Amino acid sequence: MTDVILLFLTVPVITALIGWGTNWAAVKMIFHPIEFTGMGPLGWQGILYKQSHKFATNVADMATKNLLTARELMSRFDLDEIEQLFAETFDAEVEQLCREAAEIIQPGAWDNLPDHVTAVVVAQVKARTRSIARELFVDIETQAEEFVDLHELVYTQLSGANVGRLAEFTMQIGRKEFKFIEYYGGVFGFIIGLAQITVWTIMQKWWLMPVVGIMVGLVTNWLAIQMIFRPQEPKKYFGLVTYQGLFAKRQPEIAADYGRVAGEELLTPKNLIEFVTRGPNGPRLALLVTQTLSARIDEEWKKIQPMVPVPVSEDDLAKIKGAIVTRIMQIAPTIQSKLETYLTGKLGVRETVENRLATLPKHDFERVLRGIFEEDEITLILVGGFLGGCVGVAQGMLVLTMYGV
Repeated sequence: MTDVILLFLTVPVITALIGWGTNWAAVKMIFHPIEFTGMGPLGWQGILYKQSHKFATNVADMATKNLLTARELMSRFDLDEIEQLFAETFDAEVEQLCREAAEIIQPGAWDNLPDHVTAVVVAQVKARTRSIARELFVDIETQAEEFVDLHELVYTQLSGANVGRLAEFTMQIGRKEFKFIEYYGGVFGFIIGLAQITVWTIMQKWWLMPVVGIMVGLVTNWLAIQMIFRPQEPKKYFGLVTYQGLFAKRQPEIAADYGRVAGEELLTPKNLIEFVTRGPNGPRLALLVTQTLSARIDEEWKKIQPMVPVPVSEDDLAKIKGAIVTRIMQIAPTIQSKLETYLTGKLGVRETVENRLATLPKHDFERVLRGIFEEDEITLILVGGFLGGCVGVAQGMLVLTMYGV
């Protein structure tokens, strides 16, 4: 009798540890190891790292199909404010640009002009500079989806060298769900352990231990995953207990986390600007700027050419255009810094993503995390069964030692 009581006290604790341990291992297998460890089929790489392309694509799909578009972001710019922002930087450079252009045409010419003439020229160039800046942003806004590929930007920020960010993002979004899997593995394991020892007491078969151990590993992993996502809406069971899948229940909280990550790490002003200027579409943007500048310079030159007392060759004109482009490249870091500050208060990425994700239909919202479990769900469940069976064998050996049956 004492031995039976001892088994009732110890076996459920052991099965609880099996349930907790197998689920803990399942969660770890999502994120570890970062690199493949093992040989051939006898090895493992963390699911998230192995399938990083798919998961990063899923996040990018979610962000661009349900939450935000490039055209919407661009529409939040105020052209008057953009014009003023560029003017603050370029106005200080105009006189030097005019001097350089005059020197190309005729060395010393600028210094020989009367002050009132240079003042008029500088004022005219400043006005043209502002209108060109406005024109460029109108062109970019019109072609927003081509210049600002948000899907590619989000994917780039979560894959390749940035896959670690994807792991951190996933762990943060699903932190409570992963803990739920671990803890409830222990709870389910304890309950099944009680059933295990009850069945053994009645049937006196040692091999029931590994059988039930396998069941513990399989059932706890499967059930914990199901309880995270189902039911999507609150549902009453047995007329007593109301339950809703943990992930669906936490939608507002997860939306807040998602919005914060999107606004502070993914779709930041700095990331947007660098992606547009240095990313795949960077050459297209540079070409647009060059073409716009060239066309406007040609346009203005036709107006003032009859008033210029010295001949200006096509080569001189090309040099003037080159000097302007060079000067713009030199002051670009200053413009970028100011533009980042401006966009920080304008984009509203965090608020937009949070609000839209919080009201997303449950079926669509589930995809934020479900894909990770679906990818290798069967593998994780089978691993749980294998580990549970191993511990069950150890339990069976203990019973044989104690009872010799």
